[in-house]
Amino acid sequence: MSERETRMTSDDARRCDILIRNATLLPMAETREILLGGFVAVRGHLIADAGLEGEAGTGWTAPCVIDAQNAIVHPGFIEAHLHVNAQTCRGYFRGDASRSATGGPNYADWKAALEPEDEAAATRLASIELLRHGFTCFVEPGSAFEPDAVVEAAGTVGIRCSVADPYLWDDTAIMQVIGGLASDALFARVPPTRERCLSALGGQLFRNRAENGIAHGHVALYGEGTASDDLLRAAKALADREGVILNTHLGFDAGVVEAMERALGRSRFAHLAGLGVLGQNTTFVHMNILRDDEISIVQETKPSIVWCPQAYVSRGLPLIAPTRLPALKRNGVAVALGTDSARQSSVGDAMFLAVQLSAEAGTGLAAEDVIEMLTLHGARAAGLDHMLGRLAPGFRADLVIRGRGVIELGPCIDPAHQLVTVGHGPTADTVLVNGRIVMRGGRPTKVDEMSVIDEAQRSARSVAGRLGLAPPGRWPRIPAP
Repeated sequence: MSERETRMTSDDARRCDILIRNATLLPMAETREILLGGFVAVRGHLIADAGLEGEAGTGWTAPCVIDAQNAIVHPGFIEAHLHVNAQTCRGYFRGDASRSATGGPNYADWKAALEPEDEAAATRLASIELLRHGFTCFVEPGSAFEPDAVVEAAGTVGIRCSVADPYLWDDTAIMQVIGGLASDALFARVPPTRERCLSALGGQLFRNRAENGIAHGHVALYGEGTASDDLLRAAKALADREGVILNTHLGFDAGVVEAMERALGRSRFAHLAGLGVLGQNTTFVHMNILRDDEISIVQETKPSIVWCPQAYVSRGLPLIAPTRLPALKRNGVAVALGTDSARQSSVGDAMFLAVQLSAEAGTGLAAEDVIEMLTLHGARAAGLDHMLGRLAPGFRADLVIRGRGVIELGPCIDPAHQLVTVGHGPTADTVLVNGRIVMRGGRPTKVDEMSVIDEAQRSARSVAGRLGLAPPGRWPRIPAP
């Protein structure tokens, strides 16, 4: 070893850009320890080291040292399913949006009316909310008309995202079962033709060429019986070839499931298995309805599943179809969590609901299970498990320091339990994405929060005006004289 190499080992090798000390660390290592008095060393976009300070951390130096003061530090949570452009329609569509509106525009009409600036405004609003709840990445499942607008807006806030081509479907007859999610305006905006879908397929994968980027691309079909066998095969072949996930909705609605089974003449998973489109790089969202004969196929083919508890409970499904996803998670299936659309919840509510609904279903999830769903399983469902979900050398420096003085996180006897059951709100103090501090003191560092709120309000009012939607609610609004 040369003299220069010796100096590099003894000096430069122990220098990093950001050093986090005195952390109650949840690194999500194989043995799942909670490290009391842990550290994380960040160099560039990556984690250089993480562990107990007594073992190695005292040897690191950095120009930026953050004393976590024993606060919880964990890998950034991954929002595995978020229709991010719905963030600004909060209040306009209550209850189950899949049911047809009694009069006037429905939820599909709202979506069809969105312009790029509306999708950008919704994305910025959602991105700040995600960071405040400890999420550093979200998966947009191919329902944004302008992925460029979503990626640009997410980048201005500093959050990581994965996007897909919008509304790939070539047979929408089944959508009449969930009429609130279909409209002539939506079909006109994204025509359900095979030619359009095949030409658009994979159009967002170029984003994966940016080695250190925070915007990624995946393959997505709308799903729920709207894709032909040819389109399914083409999408899976592309996902296999490009090393990305194929993401699709399945099992959202009991009526749709029954309609699919009648059309196929067999269970959905038996049909998908016959097509050869199942595998570890396939991600199914919702899975609210699962038949007995489908369980073994899921366990054998090992797809990822994204459970959206708010969407599940808002449809009254616990009364007719107790969720089977907690049991699948306990049996080794990768189950992540998603919000679906945050029209009547915050992005942090899924973890709390998962615990409660799993207990009702008879397979109670522990807080530790839910943390796995938000990190390791979320990364796999997004196709990003080679870079996200753990605090370990070589992984991207996406991490969260929770607020030290947040009462909901006290007394912090059991960090996992308190994060999931009482501290699941906007309790993040400092957030790093790709090695950059994008939130400090609970506030974004790259954008003005009030400007984002004002922009979102202007956008919501503009879309409502275009559709002729009056302000909702039972109580009258009385303007100031």
